[in-house]
Amino acid sequence: IAVATDSTTQDDTPIVTPTTPAKKSSASPSINVHAPLPGRSLLVLGAGLCAGPAIEMLSRREQDTVHVVSAQPGEAQRLCEEALGRRNCIGHTLDVTPGSEGWAQLAQHVRKSDAVLSLLPAKMHASIAAECLRSRTPLVTASYVSPELAALHEEAAAAGVPILCEMGLDPGMDHMSAVSAIAKVHADGGKVVGFRSVCGGLPAPECAYSHGSPFGYKFSWSPAGVLAATRNAAKWREGGAIVQVDAPSLLTSASPLTGGLLGKAFQLEVLPNRDALPYASLYGLYDEAASFSRGTLRYRGWSELMHALASLGLTSPGMQRPSGATTWPQLLDALGVHCEPHVALTASSNGSSMPFTGAETRAVDALRWLGAYDDKTPLTGATVSDAFCDLLAHRLAYSSGERDAIMMEHTLDVSYADGRADESLSVSLIGFGDAEGGPSAMSRSVGLTAAAGVLRLLEPPSEELPALAGGVTRPVERSVYKHCLPLLEKEGLRFEEGFA
Repeated sequence: IAVATDSTTQDDTPIVTPTTPAKKSSASPSINVHAPLPGRSLLVLGAGLCAGPAIEMLSRREQDTVHVVSAQPGEAQRLCEEALGRRNCIGHTLDVTPGSEGWAQLAQHVRKSDAVLSLLPAKMHASIAAECLRSRTPLVTASYVSPELAALHEEAAAAGVPILCEMGLDPGMDHMSAVSAIAKVHADGGKVVGFRSVCGGLPAPECAYSHGSPFGYKFSWSPAGVLAATRNAAKWREGGAIVQVDAPSLLTSASPLTGGLLGKAFQLEVLPNRDALPYASLYGLYDEAASFSRGTLRYRGWSELMHALASLGLTSPGMQRPSGATTWPQLLDALGVHCEPHVALTASSNGSSMPFTGAETRAVDALRWLGAYDDKTPLTGATVSDAFCDLLAHRLAYSSGERDAIMMEHTLDVSYADGRADESLSVSLIGFGDAEGGPSAMSRSVGLTAAAGVLRLLEPPSEELPALAGGVTRPVERSVYKHCLPLLEKEGLRFEEGFA
């Protein structure tokens, strides 16, 4: 079962659950936390895009055993035996859909495990969590807390079972790096009066426009989630006022990224990312920061191009392919998007043809580059949007030797009551995938963060690092990010601090 994580592919409005204070450890202060740990049994559900880096990290101790489960025949076995080649990794083919024949076997695996990492689709996590509660087994996921998961908080808290969610890139590393930076400002006597967080999974700059692509973007999974995110409304706070953008206006609300390391080094734009205000509460800034926003990063010009393509009807959900349209030129003709060799035309309301201008011309040029005016380009999918997604997935896939990138940055506007001058600080992360066939930057950042969450749950309790309390939680607790961020830094996922 493959799982893809990107800041634009999931519902990123957090369900804020109450947090239970971490229980004080009953261990002696003189406990030797560096003593050899006994062998542990770990269960990883899912063997897709992000699983490899997670399993590699979790299987480094030879005395531990990592069981990997996938519904795809042979997928988990190939990952364990061929990709990793470690004897303490064991692959299993098992359908873990709730109610399936494999569910009883899954329950046995959960009971025997010291911790479970679920990299399955988010909709399956509530059922997995309920099974973990029955077995009193801690659980880690990389996905957002859904209402169904949030509903298990009280039961998990009473049972003392941690369910640590949102342990990926976004969400995950964004939470940990943000609250860590905010804590440092507060410890220095400062007040965060403005906060902006941006993140994106992108092609590396050298391949963003390869082969003449006008998009500045590539896909390593289905584009459907990315296109769906362009139809979301957004809300944030600016200077104390609430700013809202409705779904049809989202793509026209992108703004250039300025300041910080990323704004200085790259030509990027920021697309508002859903409702940011729950994050202000999650980070303890709701009553402190007059400005608070979250955004998705793209190379400049992407939003304008996608808005023009959307205006042509190519991304509208549910629009069936016109009857008789068996080729891309026929489909475009049915949509009124006519194009001659050097002149882009569209049908007007009275049936005549009118020249395209500006962004519309860019859109037609992009369609020409995609091959949409070529009879030989395959036309697949039941709806217009499905057909467009298939076309994008084919033409905007990563080629051999190309690599992806992850970029994240928080900007904190800080004021001081002791007379020090106001300042703007930045915390930035840039990571690149392996162009020689190794893991992508996205899979590493998600997989390694999820694995770090598992290692945190397994860490022997001490006065400095108490046991994580039971309940549905996120990595905003000090005992989580103080442990996990250094682990990730050792893996090359390092945040750079500076002035914006």
